Amino acid sequence: MSYNKLKGIMRERGYSQKNLATKIGITVQSINSKLNGRTQFTIEEALNIICILNIEKPEEVFFENDFPNKQRKTVWKDEEYEYRS
Repeated sequence: MSYNKLKGIMRERGYSQKNLATKIGITVQSINSKLNGRTQFTIEEALNIICILNIEKPEEVFFENDFPNKQRKTVWKDEEYEYRS
């Protein structure tokens, strides 16, 4: 997990910890703990953050870059969202 990248994207998109916490339904204390590496984001929280912040390459934020580019292609779809990298 690249906490600094996520914090940078939040800044670029104009989201404070409070704003993002409210959007994903957690407390400010909880998002602070997650952004500082003390606890982990759930899959649902990560997917919501990806959609809310419109993160184009979520694998660079939520996963370490220790796998080949060929394996980075990601496709997921649910009732509300579709994402392709």
